Amino acid sequence: MSTVNIVKYYFHKDHIPRTAERMQQLVALAYQTARDRQLYPRAVFIRSELHATTSINGVRQQDPKGLHVTLCYKDDEQLRKGTHVACHGYVIDAENMAFREATYAGEKSDSTKKRNKNRTPVWPSADELYAAPEIGYGHWD
Repeated sequence: MSTVNIVKYYFHKDHIPRTAERMQQLVALAYQTARDRQLYPRAVFIRSELHATTSINGVRQQDPKGLHVTLCYKDDEQLRKGTHVACHGYVIDAENMAFREATYAGEKSDSTKKRNKNRTPVWPSADELYAAPEIGYGHWD
């Protein structure tokens, strides 16, 4: 049986990818990352470009796992509850951004504040988000 999953992808309005091709690469990587757990995400907030740093015990440093994007996703239940899951989608290399693996944090409230100096919510309000064009992915169950 095949399933089509329509997902809304978001970027921070101040960090929209510069080209349609880059947006497609980030969206594809984000979907693969969220689907790594066989979930059906409904909303994905792509929080970063490709980078190799992370916060470990509150200290910003090189990520031992390498290059990744940071994103948050929501399934149907999380959309209703106002929660999300943050994760990293790791790539093989920067050239083609092929998905390698994913790591996940626990489920958090959308109002959870970042640890940065601004203490802004991890999942921004709708007026701070840019919605990418809708893309449907099909898969076999």
